[in-house]
Amino acid sequence: MGLNASGLGLMALARASGADFSRVITIGRQQLTIGMGELEGFFRQRGRADIAERIANDVSDGYCESVLRSAFGAKTVHSLDASGYENASIVHDMNTPIGVHEPYSVILDLGTLEHVFNVPVALDNVAALCAPGGTIMHMLPGNNCSGHGFYQFSPELFFQVYSEERGFSGTRVFAAPMGSQDVWYEVKAPHTLKARVNITSRDELYLLVITRKAGAPASLAQNPVQQSDYTALWAAENAAPKAQRRRNGFQQWLRSVTNTVRHRAKMARRDVTGSRADMVRWSVLELTPRFDALV
Repeated sequence: MGLNASGLGLMALARASGADFSRVITIGRQQLTIGMGELEGFFRQRGRADIAERIANDVSDGYCESVLRSAFGAKTVHSLDASGYENASIVHDMNTPIGVHEPYSVILDLGTLEHVFNVPVALDNVAALCAPGGTIMHMLPGNNCSGHGFYQFSPELFFQVYSEERGFSGTRVFAAPMGSQDVWYEVKAPHTLKARVNITSRDELYLLVITRKAGAPASLAQNPVQQSDYTALWAAENAAPKAQRRRNGFQQWLRSVTNTVRHRAKMARRDVTGSRADMVRWSVLELTPRFDALV
């Protein structure tokens, strides 16, 4: 991926939420994939048309560092990649533990972790790179991106990885259809709903994740997380296996001939753009209405 309109909106939300952009590291060197017209429109809507001009004067190599410096006040911007082919500041394979490193106030992953096979170690590295009180952001494929990388991700993963119990706070997850980047759908945490949040989409769908490191999380490689509905089931007192409903021959035949219709209806109910109690529809402009001057 790279820095597109959704990634820019995610960073603006982090900034409005108090993120400190003074020391930033990007996971993978991220290209600037948003056009100057979109950039200008984004900042003009938020009362800062001057920022796009400042960025235009700073862009020299087509990467996102210019935006982080000019619009977000970053003093240090490093990048980490498994190869030096894009001149990353740090060459390290995220499949292996990072070891000794500098702390950063913002960790920015705009589409890299789906290409890393060893996701638990990669997430451990992200947490380790983040300074106490720092902000972690991800923009990763959630649906209709099969073949783009090794993985597509579920909101449940990030609610569990970035839970308060593991040393994180303020975790928010948004589903963002790439075809309408001015609208996001905030996903409610399955562990609070006590139900799964199943999502389908007709468009490529990315997950936007923001969280703050509040403690010292244990290693996922050594202490893996579990899916919340299973842990609740296992913890329930006197839990008994769910009884299986027995169907007669006619009922089985009826289900077989209506499988396609029932499946389509189920998928429609799970569509991200539908009216749902487990998501909140947001205009991105509602979440980040203004872009105040840097202090």
